[in-house]
Amino acid sequence: MKRILLVCGLLALFSCTKDQTEVASDGGTQSGAVFSGSLSKAAKGTVAVKLTPQAAAAVVAQQTRSGETVAARSGIEDIDAALERIGVTRFERLWAYDPAWEDRYSVTGINRWYTVYFDEHTDVAEVGKLLAERPGIAVVQYPIDPKYRRVMKEGTVKPYFVENDSKANVSTRAVTAMNDPFLNKQWHYDNPGTGNKSKTGADINLTDAWSLCTGSSDIIVAVIDEPIYTEHPDLKANIWTKPGTTSEHGYNFYNQSATLDWKSSYNDPDYGMVYADHGSHVAGVIAAVNNNGVGIGGIAGGDGGNGVKLMSCQILGYGENNIDYYYADSKAFEYALKNGAVIAQNSWGWTVSEDTTPDDNEKEWNYGYSNVDALKDAMNTFIQYAGTENPDSPIQGGLVIFAAGNDGDLWQDAKMYPPAYAPVIAVGAMDWGFQPAYYTCYGSWVDITAPGGDQSVDYYNGGVFSTILCDDAINYEDGRKSSGSYGYGFMQGTSMACPHVSGVAALGLSYALAKGKQYTVAEFKSMLLTSVNDIDTYLDGTKQSLTTMQLRNYRKQMGTGAIDAYQLLMQIEGTPCLKAKVGVQQQLSLDKYFGKASANLTYLGVEISQADRTKLGISAEPTFVSGKLRLHCTKPGVARITVRAVAGGSGLGTGTSMGGMEIAKEFAVIARAVQTENGGWL
Repeated sequence: MKRILLVCGLLALFSCTKDQTEVASDGGTQSGAVFSGSLSKAAKGTVAVKLTPQAAAAVVAQQTRSGETVAARSGIEDIDAALERIGVTRFERLWAYDPAWEDRYSVTGINRWYTVYFDEHTDVAEVGKLLAERPGIAVVQYPIDPKYRRVMKEGTVKPYFVENDSKANVSTRAVTAMNDPFLNKQWHYDNPGTGNKSKTGADINLTDAWSLCTGSSDIIVAVIDEPIYTEHPDLKANIWTKPGTTSEHGYNFYNQSATLDWKSSYNDPDYGMVYADHGSHVAGVIAAVNNNGVGIGGIAGGDGGNGVKLMSCQILGYGENNIDYYYADSKAFEYALKNGAVIAQNSWGWTVSEDTTPDDNEKEWNYGYSNVDALKDAMNTFIQYAGTENPDSPIQGGLVIFAAGNDGDLWQDAKMYPPAYAPVIAVGAMDWGFQPAYYTCYGSWVDITAPGGDQSVDYYNGGVFSTILCDDAINYEDGRKSSGSYGYGFMQGTSMACPHVSGVAALGLSYALAKGKQYTVAEFKSMLLTSVNDIDTYLDGTKQSLTTMQLRNYRKQMGTGAIDAYQLLMQIEGTPCLKAKVGVQQQLSLDKYFGKASANLTYLGVEISQADRTKLGISAEPTFVSGKLRLHCTKPGVARITVRAVAGGSGLGTGTSMGGMEIAKEFAVIARAVQTENGGWL
């Protein structure tokens, strides 16, 4: 049975804005305040309102005088008359008042959002109309019922069983870098091309990146998701702890508690018992503890427990929740911002019923929804101000990274929100052969691609391998306790692709910190999105998975390319990358690095170690032709070379200097089966 449709953007959280009037989704034109959200998907018993700047200031002044930040009334007569009529039980600011942050909150308007609570049997549409008529209310938003909020995995977790190794065992070069015994399962880090339809180099090029940096405990990643199992032996050393506490490792916005809940589960009619594995799986990709002799490695997991810190912002779960859960997504960004996170990892989106057609979706995206939305303002605030409390932060601002969604096979290139919202990074998923995963959303709005796994290519090992729950207090029904590798398993989805990008970003920021470099969000995003390898060359013909995929439909629809961790570190280091194609002799232009005068330099030669020659399979000596480097790589990989030349020498080609100034420039050569000029060094 086809899964429930994960159409994150159906509710068009961020489409069409109109200044003073807005077409309501379930009715006619409303005058006064702008309307946002869908009545057909609205939660019961609550709405959110965005006040005008003047009204927001008046409410803060009133609450400061009274000392009450949670009240049933605003202190503004006209608004309170409506609240009284509705029978409002709570009128509360979405992000708590904090004098130290108010000036920054005012820039994005997040401090003007208030949540309104009333009896769940009260008609939400009537509440919205009544509030919209009141001076001082600029926006009325119908929040989405949290039952539509889901993780972006495709199918359920497959706990790892040793006996399945014989089905399709994969080994990786990463095992030479760290002593974690299951690195040979993590093809997505360093792919040797030994699996079914697997291609060498269809990975994130992590082993070479680890030779430069493994992570830093000064970088915090907020995992906005299901809870992380903070006691997992392969995660615990990299779990963030709130300063001044010993047990707060994040926050449970699902039921408003500092205690994370990974013990609840539910019975899915298609999959049986489903456990809260997702947050832990995502976390392991980002920062499982490296080189500890246990389990797997994490992209920025450090070396023995000094990796990036994982903050668990739980917005999903299977236990009891309360009405505050309706605003969990927006509140999670507040928590992440104020507790020092600089990356917000989001592998979640929205679901709808299967009888909603693409035409219905398109109408809902483009009509009747306001560009003004509480979640948008929350993300904007994180993007603008994360890291700014720390003058040593390598990034001044924050990165918001989203899974693109898992309905590309159903909705083609239709936009999905929040990931299609321009300021966030949308991540599509590929398999281990540089081809799109059968489920991945795609389109011009997708920013970048990363390994998400595809178990239609290889059922046992084609997914992404990472940490899952291993809490003995849970009575698992999937046999994982007897698996021989308790606490590890495979998942697939853009949910799994997303943390690869978050992990690479965290690794890059760790390296920038070590190098004493600092970036704006725009600068770092530009480097991240151009640290890629080409995938469009592979998008020809068809791919047989659950369906027959026409690969040409994905060309230029999977972002800038497949993310490459080593290239990002090279950009941070300032070392240019030369992209080489394996198996052919080619001439690589040096104009970008030596200027148009490159053809007039006298080249003295190329310095390259024997180890790097072997890595790339270079047997013939590199030479120069009209200012271009002639190179023949027979193996995929990376290597460093130094090009030496003389400006003002006696002529072209190689030779001895006849006066002039000697120039030496170091490059990183990235050799892959296919290459284009897409991406590269800025």
